[in-house]
Amino acid sequence: MYGSTKQRGMTLVEVLIAVGLLTLIFGGLMVAFHAMSKLIGSTKAQAGALSLANRELEYIRSLPYDSVGTLGGIPDGLIPQISTTTQNGIEYTQRVLVEYIDDPSDGEGVSDDNGILADYKMVKVQYSWELNGESKTISLLTHIIPRGIETTAGGGTLVVNVFDAEVQPVSGAAVHVYNDTGTTTIDTIRYTNTSGVAMFAGAPALANYEITVTNTGFSTDQTYSASSTNVSPTTPHVAVLESEVSTMNFQIDELSSLTVETYGLPTLDSFDDTFTDATYIAASSSVSLVSEAVILAGGVGSFSASGTVSSLPIDGASLDTWETLYVEGFMPSNTNIKVQLYDATASTTAAVLIPDADLPGNAVGFGIGSVPILSLDTAVYTSVVLKATLESSDTATSSILSGWGVTYIETQAPIASVPFSLQGSKTIGIDALAQPVYKFTNSYNTDGTGDVSISDLEWDVYTVTVTDPSYDVAEACADIPYALAPGVTETLKLTLAPATAHSLRVTVTDATGAYVPNATVQLSRTGYSDTQVTSSCGQVFFNSGLVTGVDHTLAISAFGYISQTISDIVIGGTQWLPILLSE
Repeated sequence: MYGSTKQRGMTLVEVLIAVGLLTLIFGGLMVAFHAMSKLIGSTKAQAGALSLANRELEYIRSLPYDSVGTLGGIPDGLIPQISTTTQNGIEYTQRVLVEYIDDPSDGEGVSDDNGILADYKMVKVQYSWELNGESKTISLLTHIIPRGIETTAGGGTLVVNVFDAEVQPVSGAAVHVYNDTGTTTIDTIRYTNTSGVAMFAGAPALANYEITVTNTGFSTDQTYSASSTNVSPTTPHVAVLESEVSTMNFQIDELSSLTVETYGLPTLDSFDDTFTDATYIAASSSVSLVSEAVILAGGVGSFSASGTVSSLPIDGASLDTWETLYVEGFMPSNTNIKVQLYDATASTTAAVLIPDADLPGNAVGFGIGSVPILSLDTAVYTSVVLKATLESSDTATSSILSGWGVTYIETQAPIASVPFSLQGSKTIGIDALAQPVYKFTNSYNTDGTGDVSISDLEWDVYTVTVTDPSYDVAEACADIPYALAPGVTETLKLTLAPATAHSLRVTVTDATGAYVPNATVQLSRTGYSDTQVTSSCGQVFFNSGLVTGVDHTLAISAFGYISQTISDIVIGGTQWLPILLSE
């Protein structure tokens, strides 16, 4: 029997496995090759940058000491501040910084032994480039030492301090110095250190150094030229004197945004309960209703330690804005009252405490007095319940709740296309008529929905003036003049009323500057009297029946505050009067 030989081909599965293995192997090789090529390219580019930087430093070291400086810089010299060069197909951007160094070995600043702050020069050469979509940078530093004794001949030192609104140093601020009055034009930028200082030692002795200071997202501060519109600048350009130190201080801070809204007069309403009976009480525990007040259950010598009372639901579904919560009562020694708001939107019987995120302070509760509740969104909180907890650690004494309530705005329609001006209080000089020149003033119009957003505003106290003569400002919330803090986004709501010949807007605040809502304000004179209650923004507006005169009297009272009576109130035109109440 003859032997036989069999040959077997590869199955489809084996072919697929083999192809997969080859793909993995070659794919890995390609990834490794790509990574290796990228690494080689990056190393080559960095080596080129180092070569260029070392060559530039060798060139700088070969220059005479007096020539080591940048074109338009301090010190001035032969080296461009910014230039580009190409090597091995890569474009490099070269930046050169030359500045004087005040060496600590002979004392620094005012403690320098010889008063010369330009001891030697520091040179920084930076090269940056892009490769494979990535930006790279290298920097080299060197010191250039004078061959002789240090000198300030022909120059002095310019020191720029940069602070924020809280007079804290600002680091990384750009300080631009410009002067074209010398033989060469100085045009250079330095950045403040961690102490908020940029020092320009060796600055040529010249007048009219123009300085501009800013930072990304910050306001700008600067020196100003005298002109026909600013005859006496507050901060004129500065002079540098030979062998002297000139110091300038500037303030910058984060920019802010302000939205201005314009509305018509609101329709107001309220929920009030003075406890004449139990009509508006939904539930209570361990309390009694006595003489138009809620007190702890029991009696003298046996008062309960604590008790609660809850109001009927207050419907806000159709409201525009929740305004104010007020609480009236008395807390003898060893007693307490706290009132909290509960959300009854889902269920009255299962009302949930409104969190502090939506109503700050609600977790602890509110005592006797008034607090704004503007932060409550009527779209979220369509029904709320008041709940009071009365406490006493003395069985002979009870806290007394004599009244409470909530005020709200039912409707308030926006007013479109209202023109107004916005003017800051910071000035930059005086004009030819000895009037202040303001740093910021501009005009705006609210849009079709009654608002306008203004961005990139510097922190300041702004005066807002509605320039349409058919309107008076009945309320500004927050008040105007409007104090805008740095780095904030805020809203100013203006409530407008038809203009009248005479009006008086009154703002009531406490010692902390907080508004006092629900304060009673009475304006009167012989034959005239009008009484109003302050809004959540602590304001009332009188514009009906007023006549010119200096014999008006204003009486202000609020629960928990010392009442005030002010005589000889002047009425004439549009007036605004701030009132401070003491507790």
